[in-house]
Amino acid sequence: MISPRRLFILAVVIMLPVLVVLLRSFQIQVLESSSLAPRAKSQQLNVVQSQSPRGTIFDRSGNVLAVSTQSYIVRINTKIISDTKSAQAAAAAIAPILSHPLGDVQNRIDNLIADTKLPTPTLSNILYANVPPQVANQLTATIAAQDVLYEGVQVESSWTRQYPQGSIGGPTLGFVSLQPRGYSGIEGYYDRELSASEGVRYERGPFDLITVTPTVPGADLVLTIDSVLQNYVEQRLAKGVSDYKANGGSIIVMETRTGAILASASYPGYDPNKAMDVVGTPKAKQLRDAAVSDIYEPGSVIKLLTTSSAVDAGIITTRTVFEDSGRFVVGGVVIRNSDFAGHGRVTLLGVLQHSLNVVAAQISARMGPDLFYQRFRSFGVGRKSGIDLSNEGVGEIRTPADSNWSKIDLATNSFGQGMAMTPYQVLNSINAIANDGVLMQPYVVQQWRMADGQVINKRPVQVQRVISADTAHQLKQVIAESTRTATPAALPKGYTVAGKTGTATWYLRGIPQKTTIVTYIGWLPAQDPRITVLVKFDQPSTDQFAAKTALPVFHDVAERTAQILGIPPDVIQEAAK
Repeated sequence: MISPRRLFILAVVIMLPVLVVLLRSFQIQVLESSSLAPRAKSQQLNVVQSQSPRGTIFDRSGNVLAVSTQSYIVRINTKIISDTKSAQAAAAAIAPILSHPLGDVQNRIDNLIADTKLPTPTLSNILYANVPPQVANQLTATIAAQDVLYEGVQVESSWTRQYPQGSIGGPTLGFVSLQPRGYSGIEGYYDRELSASEGVRYERGPFDLITVTPTVPGADLVLTIDSVLQNYVEQRLAKGVSDYKANGGSIIVMETRTGAILASASYPGYDPNKAMDVVGTPKAKQLRDAAVSDIYEPGSVIKLLTTSSAVDAGIITTRTVFEDSGRFVVGGVVIRNSDFAGHGRVTLLGVLQHSLNVVAAQISARMGPDLFYQRFRSFGVGRKSGIDLSNEGVGEIRTPADSNWSKIDLATNSFGQGMAMTPYQVLNSINAIANDGVLMQPYVVQQWRMADGQVINKRPVQVQRVISADTAHQLKQVIAESTRTATPAALPKGYTVAGKTGTATWYLRGIPQKTTIVTYIGWLPAQDPRITVLVKFDQPSTDQFAAKTALPVFHDVAERTAQILGIPPDVIQEAAK
């Protein structure tokens, strides 16, 4: 017979392993369930996300302007790494692998944790991007071996956006964030088309797939931009800003008949490869395209809209004689010419040759506000041009429907002051005269190439006819003669040009400044235009007039564009006739 003492010892021996199993089960299922559940789930079911590359952007000749290359990103799961202790442990483990200072990694993780505790978080959970494959492999091995990192630090395959041409076309192209998401320019406007769809694969193992949602690459885009011309335009703009000691500027080259943009530059520009370095800093304001977003008073180039509208409406003709006394009084305010002189009896040719504000105001008075603003609206004044670039500004012009409008506005609007437009809007509205009276919608993307092989070609869009072809023909003759006689420096050798200068004062907190904003816009050949070019400088300090600043740059850009496109000289052709 076994004694009670031996029975007790035997019971203890039998029950001890059972108790250990029970305690371990309690520990796993209750005490450590929150930390072990994700690992258990991952062992049972793998969820693998995949991403195809963002679409490539090409210029009109097939040169690559933007492309995505494979890389890796490191994310922090702030639900697991959520306090100082875990953040310190994670930073200590991964900083040596990333070859970054421990303090830098620690600060980045702390910032991500702090951001998630805000009412409206502003940061993503990306710790580092563009991580090389060998570093990503080492990180993955380290994460798998340390409980503090498991599920708290994630390494994912990604795509890095690169711009092989550097800063060429930067503001027009825009840039891509780490998410990735397109911002500004083409990247922003066509973000949906360029973006790849995210793929997801659910599996129990490599040979036991449950469901697969494939990823689809983004569409490739072919631009109207010529990168050779774009490079030249940017260099010429930078030289002009330096020569004239200007604060900035823009140059746009448009194909007259279609509205296709051949080159577009804003100074200062930026390198989209480095854009993310300045996001969130005071320099972030540089990440914009002034040609698209910034409105300004265009000045006397707008006289081309005033005169063509009046001729088309039958208010005046190109032979109408005006009396220019040098002053025109409206509502007690005296309108004067820029030279403060009177030019006596003049026709429309004289008005454009001398850029007479007084006669422009007289013409707008003859038209009356209803007809004047109706015509200006048809040219696109006061609304977006429809250019396919992000963040287009909206022009401003007061009309009689506005409570603060007065007859003075009607007078000053006739010569491009008291109103505001973006450079694109100025170019596009005046291009309608060059294009035989038809307003076009400007565009920079001419073709989409879908992942399934489908190719979509964009056709030029005619917005509307704003003046008759006959009116446009008459105006082109007058403008060309005015350019030949008044500003012959605008003409490249062998070509006729029709163009106009514009010089406008600007105000800072209601105070007129001594410097000006200057614009020159013109097209060539004058009667059968192939290109229309706008040149604008902000506050040049060497000279306040467009004829000495914007006009010489126009000459060089127009000449170079004609060479690149192979536009035949029309002066030689006319002489042969």
